[in-house]
Amino acid sequence: MTTLNRFRIVKLSSKLQKEFGLPELICASPDGMPFTEGQAFYHWVVSDNDCEPTTAYNYLNAVLLFLTFLWDGSPSLQYTAPAEQIRNQVRDYLKQRLGCVVRQHSSGNYTVKTSKTIAATSARLFLTALKRFYFCAKLKGWSDTNPLEWSTRLMQGQGFKPHMPPKSGMTLPEERKGRMPEIYFCVVSGDWQPRIIDDPHLRQLLLPAFAHLRDRVIARILFDSGARVSEVLGLVVGDWRSRGQQERAFTINKGSRGERVKEIWWSTDTAQLLRNYINNERRLYDSKGQGLSDLSDSARLFVTDEGDPYTYAAFYANWQKACEKSQLKITPHQVRHWFVTTALRMIRSKADETQREAYRQSLIAYMGWQNPETIKAYDHHIRKLDFTPTHAALARLDEKGNDILSDAQSSKALPAGMNVVSEEMERWLNKEFGW
Repeated sequence: MTTLNRFRIVKLSSKLQKEFGLPELICASPDGMPFTEGQAFYHWVVSDNDCEPTTAYNYLNAVLLFLTFLWDGSPSLQYTAPAEQIRNQVRDYLKQRLGCVVRQHSSGNYTVKTSKTIAATSARLFLTALKRFYFCAKLKGWSDTNPLEWSTRLMQGQGFKPHMPPKSGMTLPEERKGRMPEIYFCVVSGDWQPRIIDDPHLRQLLLPAFAHLRDRVIARILFDSGARVSEVLGLVVGDWRSRGQQERAFTINKGSRGERVKEIWWSTDTAQLLRNYINNERRLYDSKGQGLSDLSDSARLFVTDEGDPYTYAAFYANWQKACEKSQLKITPHQVRHWFVTTALRMIRSKADETQREAYRQSLIAYMGWQNPETIKAYDHHIRKLDFTPTHAALARLDEKGNDILSDAQSSKALPAGMNVVSEEMERWLNKEFGW
C-alpha cells in the first residue's frame, strides 16, 4: 500500500479515459485508498450545478487540503465527525493554515478577517467549497448535517420593524439586505464594521485611538452617559460646577428650548480625566491660561487648539481619524444606542421582575423618551441577540486593557454583557429613584 501523506487529485488523460472507461479524475486518501466522495463531489458540481470544470476542480482541491489538515491532526478524524468538532477544526485551519483572524460574532457565528498572507478570495473559496461539499454530502447521504450552515432562528417570523433612521444603528436589516450571511464563518473586509449596539467590546476598541485627551474625554462621556453629541459639546463650566465637579452635569435637552434641564452622568474615572484635561491640555489653548478654578461659569468645557468653542464638525473629523485607526466605521450618535443596549442587558440580568420594570422606567426617564414605542424598538433588538457568555474580567477593563479594579473587586463576576458603565448606572438608579 502506498502512503501519500495527503489527499490527492490525479487527472487522467483523455486517452486513458476513452480506452479504459475511466473518469476524468480520481481522488486518493493519504493511505492510498480511493476517496470516491471527492470524485462524486466534483461531478456533482459540474453536472448538477452547471459549473465549469475549473471551478469544480478548485472547490475539490480546497476541500482536500482541509481533509489533509484533519488527517494530519488525527487519521481517525474524518469529515463525518460531529458538526461542532468540524467547526472547531475549520476555525483552526483558518488561523493556522490561512493566517486569518477568527472572532466569534455576537449573533453566534464567526467573522473571518484575512491578513496580508492570504487574499480574501482564497478564504471565501475554501469556505464556499466546504459548505457545498457538505451540502452534497447531505444530499447523497454521506453526512447528516452541514457544519457550516447557520441561521438566526430567533430572527425568523418577526414582523416588527422599529421606525428609526438607518444612521442610528437601530434600524433592522431588510430581508436579504445587510444581514450576516447564513454561514458559520463569514469573511469580512479589512475594515470590519461591528454591529455596535450588540458589541460589548466597542468602548475598548475605540477609546485608545484618539490622539487628544479632549476627544477621548468627550467619547468617554458619550459612552458613559448615552447623551447626544450636541449635549456634550455644549457643556459649560457652570453645568459641571453646579453639580460639584464630580460625575454629573446639567445640559440642554433636545426640545428644552435652551433651558439646562437635563442631567447627564459619567463615571468617576471620566470625571478625573475631565479635570486633568481642563487643568492641562485645555489650559494650553485658553487665551488667559486659566485652569478649572479660574474659569467662569460661562466658559466652554471643550475648546479647539485656537481656544474657540469646539464644534461638531471639528470633533467629527477627529472621530473619523480614530475610527480609521481602530478599523471601525460608526457615528457618534450610535454610541447612544450602544449605551441603551448595555443598560437593558444589565436590567435583564436582574432576577426580580418588579425591580426590572422599575429600572426600565428609570431608564426611560433618564433618556427623556416621550414615546413609549422607542424602548420597544430596543427591546425587539435585545430579544434577537444571542447572549454568548462574556468574561467578567473583560467587563472591568479600561480602554488600555488594564484591570481598573482591585483583586478583591474583580473576584465578583458580572452578568454577560455588563461593563463598568452598567455598575455606575445601577448606583445612579438606586440613589435617584430609591430602588
